[in-house]
Amino acid sequence: MRPATVADVEHALTIAEAAAPAWAATPPSARAAALEHAADALQADMPRLMGLLVREAGKTWANAVSEVREAIDFLRYYAAQARTQFDNATHVPLGPVACISPWNFPLAIFTGQVAAALAAGNVVLAKPAEQTPLIAAESVRHLHAAGVPHGALQLLPGDGATVGASLVADARTRGVLFTGSTEVARNIQAALAARLSPDGQPVPLIAETGGQNALIVDSSALAEQVVQDVMASAFDSAGQRCSALRVLCLQADVADRIVAMLKGAMDEATIGHPAALSPTSAR
Repeated sequence: MRPATVADVEHALTIAEAAAPAWAATPPSARAAALEHAADALQADMPRLMGLLVREAGKTWANAVSEVREAIDFLRYYAAQARTQFDNATHVPLGPVACISPWNFPLAIFTGQVAAALAAGNVVLAKPAEQTPLIAAESVRHLHAAGVPHGALQLLPGDGATVGASLVADARTRGVLFTGSTEVARNIQAALAARLSPDGQPVPLIAETGGQNALIVDSSALAEQVVQDVMASAFDSAGQRCSALRVLCLQADVADRIVAMLKGAMDEATIGHPAALSPTSAR
């Protein structure tokens, strides 16, 4: 797989514009059926997808299971939304939509963005994180096999400065779904704010960005449970998730005991290759 170029983005947008009317006219029930078939395909392909998540994204096996299940849930959820709530007479798609996803959930968030846009009748230009294009390609392959036309869903791997920026800047992009850093989200927002869609409306941006999650512990909390939850939230997936614990606030009269227990738990933790069910300590 090679990174897309600016010329590739131009070509993909031309294809997307040509494919947009047919996909927009596709009955919501048919779009839903394609997403449901893709969900079934991901379920059947779970062992292979898990292996790719471990190798490419550094997922542990337990997190790889959760990741595939979350992608399946997204497909089925948006299929249900399209089947029960959408009507082509009242729900008009935007047109070509750029989906830009992160590396820490390279299957779940990638698939969720794409499924949401497709369910609403938009054609999608999907830009996965440059670190994890292979698992994204498998998601796209399953969606194509499930009935999503190639023109309605195109994969554009590459770096954000080339592929992402080109997609955002092009007037044919009628919406952007982004998950990533706050800084990049602001850059996208500024670029989209500089132009309007053909009907004179602002170009929509749906963005999920990072944060600083805190846990506040008072004296009523069970210390053993606190330590267990801190270890899971801060260090599962090596802390590489937006919900990971960043700041721990302890009431003064329980702080010393919990900190001592937490240090002990950290001493017991092991570091190793995520493919190993019982990694060897690297301490």
